[in-house]
Amino acid sequence: MGILARATRNISRRKTRSLLVIVVLSFALAMLISIPPSITASKATTQKTVTNLTAIAKMVDSTINMVATQIDCHLPAISVPNAGPNNQTVIEQPLMNVTDYYTNLTSIPDVTNVIPIFDQTEFNGNFAFNVYGVPLDNASLLSTYSLLLPSNITFGRNLQAGDRGVVVLQERVANHFNIQVGGTVNILNQTFQVVGIEGYTPLNETAAYMNLNDAQAITNNVGNVTDFKVFADNVANVQSTANKIAVMYPQLSVSIAASLVDSVIQMQTQTNEELQMAQASMSQIQSTGTMEIVIVTAVVAAIVLFIMLYTVRERTREIGTLKALGASSWAILGQFMLEGILLSLIAGIVGIVIGTVGATSLANLLLPHPTQAGNSTVSTAGVSISSASSVSISVTITPELVLLGLGVAVLLGALGSLYPAWRAARTRPAEAMRYE
Repeated sequence: MGILARATRNISRRKTRSLLVIVVLSFALAMLISIPPSITASKATTQKTVTNLTAIAKMVDSTINMVATQIDCHLPAISVPNAGPNNQTVIEQPLMNVTDYYTNLTSIPDVTNVIPIFDQTEFNGNFAFNVYGVPLDNASLLSTYSLLLPSNITFGRNLQAGDRGVVVLQERVANHFNIQVGGTVNILNQTFQVVGIEGYTPLNETAAYMNLNDAQAITNNVGNVTDFKVFADNVANVQSTANKIAVMYPQLSVSIAASLVDSVIQMQTQTNEELQMAQASMSQIQSTGTMEIVIVTAVVAAIVLFIMLYTVRERTREIGTLKALGASSWAILGQFMLEGILLSLIAGIVGIVIGTVGATSLANLLLPHPTQAGNSTVSTAGVSISSASSVSISVTITPELVLLGLGVAVLLGALGSLYPAWRAARTRPAEAMRYE
């Protein structure tokens, strides 16, 4: 009888033991083939979060930081009795001449930009709306400070660099004039083409947005503005810059968004913490996965080793009989190694089936859950940050991993049974026959 037949017979002869060994080894090998793709999938998920959080961090720095560095400068508002259409009191914003302020404001250290704004209340019958003028002569400026423009364009487009004679209407203004995108509207005896309509936002004005020059011209206020929006170079310099403006122009009302500055610092801190957590998660996934691979590999080899050692000890008399009948040491060595390899191979096949079906469950059980942006958000000035949270992953076993799993099963079976098979091959017939 050949060594393959003897090895197969010996496995089938001890069904219960073989079955238990195969079950234990199969789960171990299922873990072994599930861990590498789990590490890859977990790291990919976490890396996506790192990328998203990095992008969010840049957005916080560029957009929110821009708003938080804004300093509003204007003269104190005044009440004008009998100025409304029904002789009611109207709150008006006094005008400032651009040349009286602009050069000095831009010369203050830590100031990066000074943007003049015209914002004046006008009436159409009893309907009050604001003529809101923004400088539109610099595309780069508009790109950097896009939040100066209408924020929720529901129809048409927003204002663009170079626009003249066009207007974006807040929806209540558009409804009052019964006008849609593409139509024309008469504002203070000047005809404008409507290019966009702004939908509802919590802070928006009932306004008609246009080029600053147009707003000044139709209100007969060329060279005058109602506000200056001054931007400091970073959040840390906002308060000191505001103090300098107040000293230079004590007649001005100078205000900063203190709560927004605090929110920016909070959001920056949160984003950095989320990034650190995501990066730590990747390192933990890698180290945990590597450790588990080493442990499972050692366990599989140890199980094969001890089972085969016990088998050799149990079958010492059989080994002596085979040797007495002329079996060579190489034949004995091959038979016991083949038994270990067959056990591991069968367990490997079962393990691959288990791993293929349950890879995702095993991955979520064995490895730390990857970090991914969650659903809860912190929102400031229209920008939201998703809080990082742990999520489950989906793992797929590839054909390459199946072949690798079979190869590992055979290799561990061979390594685990090598020493027991060597001991069996060295057994002397006379000693084996005397073994009880």
